[in-house]
Amino acid sequence: MNKLVLALILYTNIGLTAQSLYPFQKGEQLEYKVHYGPLVAGKALLEVDSEHGNYRFSAEGKSTGIFNFFFKVRDYYESILQEGCLCPRYFNREVNEGNYSKKEKVFFNYDLNQAESTRDTIGLPENTQDILSMFYYLRALKHDNLELGDSIALQVFLDDSFMKSNLLYLGKDTLKTKFGLIASTKWSPQLETGRLFEEEFGMTIWISDDVNKIPLSIQAKVLVGSIKMDLIKHKNLLKPLVKL
Repeated sequence: MNKLVLALILYTNIGLTAQSLYPFQKGEQLEYKVHYGPLVAGKALLEVDSEHGNYRFSAEGKSTGIFNFFFKVRDYYESILQEGCLCPRYFNREVNEGNYSKKEKVFFNYDLNQAESTRDTIGLPENTQDILSMFYYLRALKHDNLELGDSIALQVFLDDSFMKSNLLYLGKDTLKTKFGLIASTKWSPQLETGRLFEEEFGMTIWISDDVNKIPLSIQAKVLVGSIKMDLIKHKNLLKPLVKL
């Protein structure tokens, strides 16, 4: 479930440069409540830190309440990126979901132009990201010139391979949240159908349309039911969240 949670959070904008003012800072925390249909299924916490001149991003996801009895989830993700270009240097994933568990460590070697994981070594395509770093990289991009229906090509490392996707821009919206009404932009990522998702563009993501560019809410249709994820707490944002 929380593997999906992280996948849900991966999207925002276009045109990054090394001199960009990133819309996040050390100490930022974002906490989300996850619903499976009408039930509260779990929560996810994302944090920003720094380490030896690099950004360190981490994400934890876990099931709560009744879901712990029949599908216990304890997931942890970590990504270290070079600050100047937001290029991933290291990625760590520890997944524990029901009876399934997996550990994955990846080093991104730009001298040899390859990703070196615990199981394989593969070539790096252009503009490489991992499943967590993509979230912050995309938050730092510009999308002022996008028009309704435009899309952004994405590529992310996961399970010793690169996933290709397109992020569809759905325009601007006003979203009702626990913090009040917030101006937002809407997005729909292209998904792999069959294993988890029902429709290729069956997910909608609302991003705050301010300098912070944080995901506010995410809704997705899955093969059985639907999942909804809402921001419930935030701490140390770059700027106060703008409310209408």
